[in-house]
Amino acid sequence: MNSATQKKFADYIRDEVVTIGDPFLSEATRQVTNLEEVAPLCDLMVKKLREELKGAGLAANQIGVPARILVAELRKNELFPTRPESPLYIMINPEILSYSDEMIDDWEGCFSIPNMVALIPRHKSIVVKYITLDGVEHKETFSEHIARTIQHEVDHLDGILYFERIKDLSKIVTRDNFMKYVLKKDL
Repeated sequence: MNSATQKKFADYIRDEVVTIGDPFLSEATRQVTNLEEVAPLCDLMVKKLREELKGAGLAANQIGVPARILVAELRKNELFPTRPESPLYIMINPEILSYSDEMIDDWEGCFSIPNMVALIPRHKSIVVKYITLDGVEHKETFSEHIARTIQHEVDHLDGILYFERIKDLSKIVTRDNFMKYVLKKDL
């Protein structure tokens, strides 16, 4: 395929979130080389995360785009009402450079595995190298909940779903049962 007919990342966008069972989620994403090309995609991902999904993170391949991009922003919501909040991060070509030895088990959900929650071990802190839309390279340490979210989204970019990280299969629950038995909220 020559450059004139090569598909742009925006040509891949799907309206619905790609869900478990779709082989696309098992494929690793591609490095981004043209920041101008992906700026509208990043805007779309932020809008989808904040307004439609109302979650903590989204990887480009979850909306059908094979680009190495994630957006993450922790906010309290019905499923995670005590989660600390974070600023918005738009990470292009994120790479986890190092992981803490300390692991933390905590609950995670995923738009690609709807209505399920599971207890997942993740590293307490990580060092991540990434580029922002303005072309600036960052190397930053993240800890606790935001580190968990970034690890989850980087896994997506590498073709890994959080179910593959489960250590105890008895710790998989439906969203409703998580609310009822873990959070102890009436539905």
